Amino acid sequence: MMTYPAPDGHLIESLPYPQEVSYDCACVGYEDGIYNSVEVKGAATEIGIQGIKIKRTVVENFMNIKVVEFSEQELIDYINSGTIPSYNF
Repeated sequence: MMTYPAPDGHLIESLPYPQEVSYDCACVGYEDGIYNSVEVKGAATEIGIQGIKIKRTVVENFMNIKVVEFSEQELIDYINSGTIPSYNF
């Protein structure tokens, strides 16, 4: 499990792949649009890392945040080639 901070201070906790977590909140200072990002960090797992994909959709000072963990294969590919997983989720 990893956490991701929402603009309102709420910590969104990821669920095991392929489950997706969604969170809605008000936001200020973001232009309307879709913002994709990833976070990867070391972990006490067989692979040694864990990661999450984040999709933030902003419309008129309202943000929907979706978080999904990397699959095991995505983590392996990331380690072997540095390829960032697809944001399609």
